Amino acid sequence: MTAVFSAVLLLCILLSLAGLPSCSAQCLEGSMYFCNIGVINMTSDGGARIRKAIDTVQDSFYVAISIEKLIVSSSASGPFLQRIAALTERISYMAYKDRVFQVPADNTLTEIEIVNAVMLRSLVAGTNRHLTRLYLENCLLDRIPPTLSNMIELEELLIMQCALTALRLDVLVNNPKLTTIDLTRNRIRQLFPITTSPKNKLSVTFLSLAANQLERLDMSMFAFMPDLERFDVRGNRIVNFEATAPVTYASLNRLLVSFNNITQFDTRNLTLSELRSLYLDDNALTKLPTHWGKLPKLIYLGFDRNNLKRVDMSFFGKFPTLTAIFICENNVETIRTSTPITMPELDIILFESNQIVSVNFTGCNFPKMNLISLMNNRLTTIPPLLQRFSESRLTMEGNPIKCSSMTAFKSRIVDFRLRVTTGSTQSDCPTTSSIVLDQDQLACCDAR
Repeated sequence: MTAVFSAVLLLCILLSLAGLPSCSAQCLEGSMYFCNIGVINMTSDGGARIRKAIDTVQDSFYVAISIEKLIVSSSASGPFLQRIAALTERISYMAYKDRVFQVPADNTLTEIEIVNAVMLRSLVAGTNRHLTRLYLENCLLDRIPPTLSNMIELEELLIMQCALTALRLDVLVNNPKLTTIDLTRNRIRQLFPITTSPKNKLSVTFLSLAANQLERLDMSMFAFMPDLERFDVRGNRIVNFEATAPVTYASLNRLLVSFNNITQFDTRNLTLSELRSLYLDDNALTKLPTHWGKLPKLIYLGFDRNNLKRVDMSFFGKFPTLTAIFICENNVETIRTSTPITMPELDIILFESNQIVSVNFTGCNFPKMNLISLMNNRLTTIPPLLQRFSESRLTMEGNPIKCSSMTAFKSRIVDFRLRVTTGSTQSDCPTTSSIVLDQDQLACCDAR
């Protein structure tokens, strides 16, 4: 009995010969980098046809050989992988229709990709000292393969858009060479911590749990990955983000937590020595978090699209290295400063598209302030920020500014230090009146 796999294979062949590609006689479709050899029957002359296609391609770069339909005696994995490994280092299954994928012991492939494996529920690997990259996408796998530790040289593990519902971190600790773990777009709801600390820490630099269903995240669970550089949990359902025990991530420079439901953000036990930007955008914060760990190099901090109503600028004094603050599309009504602060590097503040009616920056010393944007708020007067920050620019477009307040700042508008809503005629203005800037332009304002 034979098995047929439609649109199955893309073989990436590393060649070391010189010359120009000449596989056109073998290809149904072809280009310098791609050769489609149609239907291959491994129960008859399929192996010879693949070998012939390879042998007629002569160049010193990778060539992709595509098989539209593969006919094998039983399975497109297992023994077939042993046979094909003599011809290529990399293989991609563009459609795989078995429930099980087998990687035989001592197989010599270095990369395996399996895409559109809509029936795949299990991957079984024997002892393997060659495979460095395993990529699975669109499958029914509901757990990390238990035989993962048999893939001793594995560096990249990517299981995306499959059926994982839980991640037991114990299953990762026996793959010391792992640097990339990407579990994006699964159904992970639970993380189970390691039960015994591994003898050697993992070398993981990239970990993605994005687009899953996590509701709580404890950063101390990943302490056995001290070399993390990028950690992505965007698009989950996280309400509580914390570290329940002290942990240092000395290399982490990207912590991606947007598009969650975070109401509690507590990093008092975290030391993030290299983190330069932190955006808590698209979450559910009603106030600025009060418990922070060590962030000695933080320069960008953002809270766009949360539910903040009040902002005390004194809060930011704990981040003296900040150069930019972003709090846009919230419900902020007031900005005040409860205690004096100095922020020597602060350059940009954006409070756009809020409900701001009151601004008080008294006590703020920002010697490098360049731009403050209060666009699209409810301010009726122009706050005295240009006097306080003499080198800065102020953006006030989309506010119902009274004409009496705007007139006092006419020269600043003409000098482009102050931006307000403008038009060529009164009909261009969303306000009840305007003041004349020059013969071609009006500044829109409210007469009341």
